[in-house]
Parts: sequence; structure tokens; C-alpha cells
Amino acid sequence: MKIILVISLLLSQFAFSQKKEVEFGEISKKEIEMKMYEKDKEAKAVVLYDKGKTIFFDTNIGYDIRFIRHKRIKIFDKNESQHAEISIPFYVDGYGRTENIRLIEAITYNLQNGKLTRKNLDPTTIYEEQINERWSNKKFVFPNVQNGSILEYRYILETPFHFNLPDWTFQNRIPTIYSEYQVSMIPFYEYVFLVQGISKFDYQNSAVANSKRSWGTINKSYGQNVGGGIEFQDYVHTYVLKDIPAFRDESYISSINDYIIKMDFQLAKVHRPSGGTSDIISNWSALNEGLLKNEKFGKYLKNSSKMAGDVLSEKLNLAGMDKRQKAKDIIEYVKNNFEWNGYYGKYASQSAKDFFAKKKGNVADINLFMIALLNKAGIGTEPLILSTRNHGKIPSEYPFDYFTNYVIALVNTDYPFLADGTEEFLAYNKLPTRCINEKGLIVKKRDEPRWISLKNNLLSMEKSIINMTIDTITSDIIAKVLIQSTEYQSFLARKRFKNNLTKIKDFYESRIGDIKNSQTVGYEKKNLPYSINFETNSETEKLGNNIVIRPFLKLPLSKNQLTQKERTHPIDFIYPWEDQFESTLGVPEGYFLFEIPQGYMVNNELVQISLDYSFDNSILTVKGNYKFKKPLYVANEYSQIKNYMDEIVKYFNQSIVLEKR
Repeated sequence: MKIILVISLLLSQFAFSQKKEVEFGEISKKEIEMKMYEKDKEAKAVVLYDKGKTIFFDTNIGYDIRFIRHKRIKIFDKNESQHAEISIPFYVDGYGRTENIRLIEAITYNLQNGKLTRKNLDPTTIYEEQINERWSNKKFVFPNVQNGSILEYRYILETPFHFNLPDWTFQNRIPTIYSEYQVSMIPFYEYVFLVQGISKFDYQNSAVANSKRSWGTINKSYGQNVGGGIEFQDYVHTYVLKDIPAFRDESYISSINDYIIKMDFQLAKVHRPSGGTSDIISNWSALNEGLLKNEKFGKYLKNSSKMAGDVLSEKLNLAGMDKRQKAKDIIEYVKNNFEWNGYYGKYASQSAKDFFAKKKGNVADINLFMIALLNKAGIGTEPLILSTRNHGKIPSEYPFDYFTNYVIALVNTDYPFLADGTEEFLAYNKLPTRCINEKGLIVKKRDEPRWISLKNNLLSMEKSIINMTIDTITSDIIAKVLIQSTEYQSFLARKRFKNNLTKIKDFYESRIGDIKNSQTVGYEKKNLPYSINFETNSETEKLGNNIVIRPFLKLPLSKNQLTQKERTHPIDFIYPWEDQFESTLGVPEGYFLFEIPQGYMVNNELVQISLDYSFDNSILTVKGNYKFKKPLYVANEYSQIKNYMDEIVKYFNQSIVLEKR
């Protein structure tokens, strides 16, 4: 659920309960002696207090934003060490301007021999880590964390970027007792904010600040301002939520950002003190036009196009090919000759000339250059912007540049397809899974925006064929195994192993036993299945003279990742998928099957699951498959899918017993 509101000069007051004020460094006896959180007794930690405060402050050239955060966490189990590791993100624009973290304070509190002790963070242990070209983190770890510790920190971040007014997340991966965000607005900036996951706050208030501020020169005559300046008061907006449950069960979701309780802010209008207003929100068509004029998007495309003719004539021989084959060769050329530096982005990070010389760049460097090559070859290709899965879905009712963070190509051959030049292990006409996130927008000058679905309905499959015999001396399994994967399953296998037999050996040995004589087929042909085959000696369980065997070894799904009783967000598998198994076992002389396990069968609009056993001439044959037919299941289908997962884990990991005569 999203609530969309505008923070402007209008005032409103809603009060549902009271605020809470906590002083940094003042720990109560109740907090330090707290043994559990009564509303979630299984919680290993709880956020006691989390408050953010944003204000606009005067600078020599206008107003910057100051964000102050104060957070307090209670640790019940010291093994939950991730809560003691803090990351504070900050933004750098690439043009010399940056956000600055002015202060970091952190204290660990413990109760030792009945006395409260404090351990302050050593400032020299704070370090910096780059996330991508625009974002970095300040990081630190709380010292001396024990069972019962309280961790408290605060920091001040200052930013010159008005578009980047700090957002606020009320919910955490552990329960939160109290969360408050206070934003003090000035009349020169108007914001839209999106509230996700709730229908109302526990406390909400908007009020005029008591003190007055001024911009420019203020001269009074008979109580009236006759100067060129403006007097104003801040508009203080406060939002509080209490007793917020932990966000759990993150398996098979697009992004936690799509579902966690939070507020996002976007700059909507700028009211200049000297007069006049600029609308930041316009429409998607205007945003497209702005991209096409941008130095690092449209102009980069034009400059790439100037170089594309030489590249096509000198590096590629496309004579006699149809458009689709030309497109395939161009995309494969880009994949094989240019290296992705791991950074997302829809804006180029360098000039086209520098990118071609370095042969390395971000997503936009690569894909915009590839689009220019395709267009130069006579293949109509358009940029398409999207939001990656970890960035969240695009709320298309508000055309903000921030909502998209990636660019790919829409290639218009006889059968149009979407392409990305960054993943060498992916077929030319497939998108990386990070891009499969609802929809994307074609960047083209037109009156109405055109959205393209990014959904993938093509089934991806992994098939395991196992031929087993029993070593009559050790009673262990000797098996030949063939594992063949298609579509995204083959991409994942290629990317995981990189055709490295040592990696393949290590991976499967950790699951089923000793591996030898590994081989692969189809690694170079990315549009075809990828096959791995090997031999294994797998230890069996012995019960007296009996042998216990898993017919599918340990290859099927062994744990249900869906653990919550209920779920309010979809199950997102990204693409439909199927695992198939076929196993044969020669029962050695002197043994017989004690009991053939029960089979299983279900086939409906959600899933197809089958498991069948047959025994003939001392050969046991077991065939099974489980297919999830949809890439995405809505929340009210959760209990059914969870139940099917439980059944798969139960039935596909059943053992058989060979009893000695």
C-alpha cells in the first residue's frame, strides 16, 4: 500500500498518540535490564528508539540539508552481530560535490556486576567503502557486544542536494518499539512523499515553528518589510510509528524496498525567493526529452554513433546477414570486447572516446555504445530505462529521474527483443535477472510514454539423470550423473562455475560425496543447454545389514525458504522454473527392496509435481519433477505455494531401504 502526499505550505494536524523524547547517552534501568521484547519473544534484538530529523540550514549560496539520526538497539543474543555493524550511505555527484558526514558517535552499554558500563567507539576504526560511482558508506562496528548490550549511535549528515532529501525507513529486520521522523520544511522547496506499507501513523503532526528566519535583506518600516528579503517560518512535520513488527521472510522477493514500511521523498517544485517557480515533476515524455539532451545520455549516444562506423567496418563482417544475425554478432562483440566494471547507471561515466579506449565502463557506457552500433548497422534500436530489482519498482504515476537506474536496448528486428551487453554468460537476446522488474520505459521523443513489460514467462529447467549401482564391498553408491540446464538455469550454472572443473567438483562434493571425471558440454553456446556430467562415490547410511539410499542423492530442493505463516507480498521467482529427475538403481544380488515409497501427483494452474517409482528386473526407476508455472505468485497464493514446497522437500528427499536377504 502506498500513500502519496505533497508536503507544501499547507498545514494539517493529526494526533493519534504521543511522541517520545530520548536523550543520547541516558539509558534507563528498564532498558538495560530488559530480557526480551514481550510482543515478539523470539526476537534476538529489538530497536528501542530510532529518530531522524531533517532541517534546511543557511549557507553562503542558499540552503543545504542537515540530517540527524539517533538510534538505540537492544541485543538479546550477541550472535546477532550484524546489528553491531553500521553502514551510513552518502552521495557524490561526480562533479566535485558530495554529502558529508560531520559527526559519528557510538556507545556500547553493558551491565557488569550490577553497574552500567560504557564503551565508546574509537573514531580511528571508522572506515569508508565505495558502493558504486555515486554512493559510498561510512562503516563501523560497535565494540564489546555481549548478551544484553545496548548499542546507541548518532550521526549528522549534510547534503547540498535538494533532490536527495533523506528518506526514512520505519521498519527493520528486527522489531522496532518506536520510530519517528521529523522534517522541517522551508517555503522554497516542495516535496512529494510516498508512504509504503501503512494506512495511517500512530502520531502525525504539522505545525509552524516558533522562531522566524529570513532570506536576503530585511528592513522594517512601521512593522512592514521594505527590504528585498523574505521572512519565513519552518513548517515542521512529524511522523511516528510504534511497535513495528520485524520484516521477515525475504526469500523470493524483488526487493525489500518494495515492501518495507518507509517514506520516500522527491522534490516536486522549487519556489525561488527572488520570484518564479520551477516544476520538477513534469511527465515521462519530458523526462525522456531531457535524457536525449543530456551530456551523458543523448549526447553520449551521438558521439558513440560517430565512432560506430569505423568499429563496424574494422571489427565486424556483417555482409550478407539478416538483421537478427547482425544484431547477435554486434551484441556478442560488445560482450566479448568490453568489460563491465560492476556499476549500474543510465548515465555514461566517461566520454565515448575514453570508453572505447579503456574497453571498460558502467552499464550505460556499454549499453548506449551498443545501441549506437546497432543503429549504425541499420537495426532500429532504442534505449529503455528501468529500475533494477534491488532498486525497487517504478511508481509510474510520478515521473522522477531517481526511480530508474539502468538502461538496456530494445532491438527491433523481425521479432523485437531486449538486450544487455554486460553479461558474457548470457545469450544475446536475454536480460540479466537483475533487470526483470515489472516494466521499463522507451527513451524516445514522443507525446505519450511507452512502457514495455520486462516479465519473463519462458520456462527455465534443470534435469538430473542419475545411474546408480551399489559397491558390494563398501555398500556405498557408485553413480554417473548428468545435469543439464536451460535458459536462466544454464546462465546461473555458467556464471557460478565459469566452466572450471575444480569449482564444479567442490560444489557437488559438498552436497553428494566424492566427484571425479567431471566434464561439461555447451559452455560456449550460450543460447543452448549447458551440461555437466561426473561420477560420484556417495556414502550411504547403514542400518545393520540394510542400506539406506536417496534415489536423487541430495540434488532436489532440501529446505523450504518460505517460513512465515502468512505473507502480504508476492512470491517472485523472476521466471517459471522446473527441476526434473530420473534415477535408476540396480539392486544387487542378495538384497531386496524393503518398501517402495509413496509417489505424489498434483497438476493445477499453479504447479505441476509428480513422483513415480517402478521396479522391474532388479532395476528401480524413480522419475520426478516439480514445476512452478508462474514467475510471480500473488500474496493470497502464498499458503498454497508454501505447502507445495513442503511437499517437495518431504517427498523428493525420501529414502529407500535395501534389506539383505
